[in-house]
Amino acid sequence: MNGILSTPKPFGFIQARLGSQRLNGKILKSIPIENGKSLLEHIHSRLIKIIPNERIVFLIPEEDDELALYLSNKNFQFHKGPLEDVRRRYIDAAEKYGAKDIIRLTGDNPFIDITSIELLWEAMFHLCTRYYCLAMAHLPLGMGVECFSYESLVHNIDILNDKRHLEHVSLHIKEDLKKNTVYRLIPPHIEYNNLQYTNEIRMTIDENLDFEVMLDVWRELGETDPYFGANEVIKLYKNNPSLFEKNQPVKQVKFELPKENFIKKRISLSYGDPKIFGSGHFERCKSLSIEMQMNQYEVLCNSYPTENSISPIDGYIIDSRETIHKNFPALSIDDLGPKKNDVTSVYFLPHPDITQSKIKNNKSISFYSSPIIDLFKDIPSKQGQWMIYAGSLNKEQTELIDSFLLNNLNKKWNVKQWIRIGGTPSSSSNEILYFPRLSKFEFYNCLSTSEGFISYFGQSIMESMYLGKKTKLIGISEIHKELGIFFSDLAYIEYLGEINNLKLANEEHPSVNIKINRNAQDVIFEWLNTL
Repeated sequence: MNGILSTPKPFGFIQARLGSQRLNGKILKSIPIENGKSLLEHIHSRLIKIIPNERIVFLIPEEDDELALYLSNKNFQFHKGPLEDVRRRYIDAAEKYGAKDIIRLTGDNPFIDITSIELLWEAMFHLCTRYYCLAMAHLPLGMGVECFSYESLVHNIDILNDKRHLEHVSLHIKEDLKKNTVYRLIPPHIEYNNLQYTNEIRMTIDENLDFEVMLDVWRELGETDPYFGANEVIKLYKNNPSLFEKNQPVKQVKFELPKENFIKKRISLSYGDPKIFGSGHFERCKSLSIEMQMNQYEVLCNSYPTENSISPIDGYIIDSRETIHKNFPALSIDDLGPKKNDVTSVYFLPHPDITQSKIKNNKSISFYSSPIIDLFKDIPSKQGQWMIYAGSLNKEQTELIDSFLLNNLNKKWNVKQWIRIGGTPSSSSNEILYFPRLSKFEFYNCLSTSEGFISYFGQSIMESMYLGKKTKLIGISEIHKELGIFFSDLAYIEYLGEINNLKLANEEHPSVNIKINRNAQDVIFEWLNTL
């Protein structure tokens, strides 16, 4: 596998100006109109779910005093630069703030897709060059961003300095494929067959027709989920395509760019429905897809092309407890069902079928997770803060867990603050801080600053142990009970019982240092090399 020894900490640079020719002052328009956020506030509130506030900077023209005052009143960081030379704004800001990796956003795209930015950040961990440009292909126009390095940003700027290069910041990078590598990734969080609809969806604001469509989309999606993403917009289009017809006549500036032609093996990667099988399969397959694509594989997620497909499929990877597709070769991840002929089975989580004595003797377990987690190692925890992941548990189950936390564990473990992810809203809001869901960055941040973590057997348990947290198991179903008891014995961590029968052990659970290695993907790449 390729990669460079680096820990990318990208900056989010948002270019913005009030003097738009087609829709003056659009970036300060509110969505919704009454008591809503400005376009810039929408962008900032989404980006801060992934990037720390100190690495988010608005890049504005030098003479735009009204915009500077607005940003100052919002306590947003900003940097002033030339009005006509937007590229120079980026270069000067990068040098001022020491930005080596840059996420580029524009002030007229309020509803950026948070997951795509998160995945582009992951892709930076797998780069094999410092001269690069990264983007997610097949997203609705206005929901994507691009990333590039400072090295590529400043390379050849004296030669590639036409007016279009000054206005369109990364154009000179994409036109110089001798020096730069341009990656256009397939979004793994969107089912492959749904990507065909994105060309019909315009989510950027150039004219008033665009703004009217954004208001309509907000009414449909934003009232219930202000951080809706590309998936939700595509589903809305499929259910109500007429909603997006209004701004289709608006013209978009496009450039013909050179393309690199790689001969790539095509891999079908399918994961179980997160609502049925939990989010672990989904989360790790997103990361696996990005790592595979950065190693020159074309990855189609949750797509089973037929024999009539234009390009054949070279291999199938299945991360779910569903029937494996009839096409082979195939590899299954964490399949708990009976073994299937001609299918290679691997485990990203410890499994009763693997040799337990080997793990116990070596005191070492392998698993797979997002490389972003490595940014959160060795962060001091807040004394008295504990975190629990409750997934999609219903109200009755959630209340049983909350009661156990408050009545049995608070005094025993001297807990001052519980952070619960998933389940239903808490009736004890003062003692339990509730989030229905978090971005990956937010999840890791909460986990890294917590003393300990409680959940059912799965991906998050391994991540907790990897970060060195006190880790406890619960059972939410028969299979999770079986796996929880198995893993409790294997990894020397406490199993607290099933939801309706939670209890503390009478004796202190033995503490044994088990090393957790984030390298289970190695077996996947070994298999891919055989295709």
